[in-house]
Amino acid sequence: MTHPAPGRRASAPGGGGGRRGGGGRCGPVDWRLYLVTDPHLGGGRDVVPRIVHDAVLGGVGVVQVRDKECDDDEFAARAAAVADAARRAGARVGRDVPVFVNDRLDLARELGLHLHVGQRDVPFGRARAELPGHLMLGLSIESDEQLDVALAGPGPAPDVIGVSPVWSTATKTDTAAELGPGGADRIARAAHRAGVPAVGIGGITAANVDLLSGTALDGVCAVSAVMGAPDPRAAAAELLGRWARARR
Repeated sequence: MTHPAPGRRASAPGGGGGRRGGGGRCGPVDWRLYLVTDPHLGGGRDVVPRIVHDAVLGGVGVVQVRDKECDDDEFAARAAAVADAARRAGARVGRDVPVFVNDRLDLARELGLHLHVGQRDVPFGRARAELPGHLMLGLSIESDEQLDVALAGPGPAPDVIGVSPVWSTATKTDTAAELGPGGADRIARAAHRAGVPAVGIGGITAANVDLLSGTALDGVCAVSAVMGAPDPRAAAAELLGRWARARR
């Protein structure tokens, strides 16, 4: 099975690497606004690369390609297109934008993209063992207990954790009970003690992002707030602006 390369196969697109006990794998990453794509929002799969391009122009610093339904060949082509869009937009604004693949370890390895796995996806230890060392590996964390397991080893800690869900959301229904700002803060602080950055995901919009301003989260993940917006660039800029202002 041959898939199109997303531009730079030997190294992570846009680079990236977080604070972690074992040291970062790439350069610094702007975790403040992390976009997770959805194939059903904004007009369907064909428009996802355009949305990503515009969102990066609006301030998105990290992108994750998530599509649980299409087959590997289609996913590979679409992930490559997203990576190219992120690279082009990043070049316009003068910053590197890492691109993660959700769950599909083999494709992340083949395309040279970073990988994010959930608690019910490919096991973290296997993913880290099989993913090339220069690529980042993120992990969804829903509880203090899951974080304890992730940090206990054996092997490296995650390069980043997605603290999920901060609030309940219609875009992902197979999640644990919502953590709220207090729970997200507690998990993020524990992750920081191990040198691991943490981003919050789940129900985050421009209307409520300021409620997370007092937490230890390094950033927030957006799905429908950007993917479903009429103007993704403006939506990203508003969300990032509200986050940044609330953190001052």
